[in-house]
This record gives sequence, structure tokens and C-alpha cells, in this order.
Amino acid sequence: MGRRRFDRLVEELSLALDRSLPRYSLWQAVHDAGLDPEAWSGAEAQRFCTLELPRWLRREGFALAEPRLQRLARSMARFDPSQLMPEEHFARLSD
Repeated sequence: MGRRRFDRLVEELSLALDRSLPRYSLWQAVHDAGLDPEAWSGAEAQRFCTLELPRWLRREGFALAEPRLQRLARSMARFDPSQLMPEEHFARLSD
């Protein structure tokens, strides 16, 4: 399951901002916050999205409204990396 939560964050942010994100820079921001993006809990991901992500977005030149950030944080807390996402499920069916 490793980095599934991190990958989900990248996908959600990319969709919210309508552009691809610098993954490595975001990965480093997670590490700089003292978290391991390959093993962080939902609560840690939520805390990162609430406290650290707004600074990272500003530094990278992105803007996301506060309500959207809060929804993203809640979504990251609820995300269960052991469950397949719909696109993963359908990719399996097409193999």
C-alpha cells in the first residue's frame, strides 16, 4: 500500500488545480513536515493538508480556496489505501 495515500493526494490536488504538480517537491514537503509519505496515517495526511499544504501551494505558485483545502484534508483522512479506487478496479477489468 506504501505511497497510495500520497498518490491520492497528488491526484486530488492535480484535479483541483487543473494541472500536474511537482511530485518530488510535494514529497519533500511531506518529509520536511516530519512525515513519511509511504506510511502516513489518515490523521497525519489530514494534518499535513491543513497545516503544511497551504504554505507549499503558495511557495509553488498555486492557489486553492480554504473550503476546498478543508474538503481535501477530510478526504485524505477518510481514504482507505487498502481499497481499490474505481479507476484501479476498472483497469483490472480491462486486463
